[in-house]
Amino acid sequence: MTGCRGLRRALGAVALIALSGMGTALAADPRLPPGQDPGGQAIAFISGGIDYASERIVSRVARDGEGEIIGWDFVDNDRFPYVATTATPADPEAVDATSAAAALVQAYAHGRMVPVRIASGDPMALARAIGFVTGTPARIVAIGVPLSSPDMRRVVREASQRFRDHLFVVAADLPERTSAKSDVPVPETADATPAADTLMNLGNVLVVAAAPSVDGRRAASVLDAVDMIVVPRGSTMFVAPPAAPPRNDVEAVALASASAACQGHGRPDGALLGSAAKAATLDAARPLEGNRAVRLLDPMCWYGGKRM
Repeated sequence: MTGCRGLRRALGAVALIALSGMGTALAADPRLPPGQDPGGQAIAFISGGIDYASERIVSRVARDGEGEIIGWDFVDNDRFPYVATTATPADPEAVDATSAAAALVQAYAHGRMVPVRIASGDPMALARAIGFVTGTPARIVAIGVPLSSPDMRRVVREASQRFRDHLFVVAADLPERTSAKSDVPVPETADATPAADTLMNLGNVLVVAAAPSVDGRRAASVLDAVDMIVVPRGSTMFVAPPAAPPRNDVEAVALASASAACQGHGRPDGALLGSAAKAATLDAARPLEGNRAVRLLDPMCWYGGKRM
């Protein structure tokens, strides 16, 4: 119980670290080049750290009034949530959080990203990160770290109840593969045993999985564990290029978050919030053939007949 109270205390308070200053960047952590906030809807991306100075990302990073990055590193305790990309010329398809962040800002090119870094598997850090995010302009929270423990899922569940104007996009905690590789799963009669601490059926939590992640898994258990399966952008209309995102569930979270922002684009009353953002994103997807409870999302962003 003591641990639960600690998580609640962390969720109840916005991080006390001021954007203007505490913490010193490590020598390897780059600053953003001079510039202004790009504007648009803000999407928080909680991950193990990204290369926010990458040319794929830097123009869409959220900035404060001084032109400094809006973000935080809960590992190094500074405002620079930097981790160098693991992709190399010898392995250009390496998948990391930077690739997911790039997919996010490319899928919704009119938004801005608030990057936050935490250590994987640390529920207290996740609670603090969410507390920090609620003090920023972001109302969509893409959680790009595994929620593989009950404590991690409990943090998200409690945050969803406390911060109802936010949409939390998370990766499904899928069961182990039980069969040979197949296409998108079809319904079957095998029993599924969802976890007691599932994040399904929460109004402002969207649980997603990448299409490659569901290959080879029992269909019934997958269908009980996800709201939406994410496929590459444009793949429902055109042939997707090889190794197009989402290649894993972190990229699926990023693309689904971008799609959620797209649904609120251009609204005169502002961005969609919480459960309304989730409902609009589900509505933008199409039902999975044979099971209308799960939807298939092609995260193309169209607004007024133009791709955004």
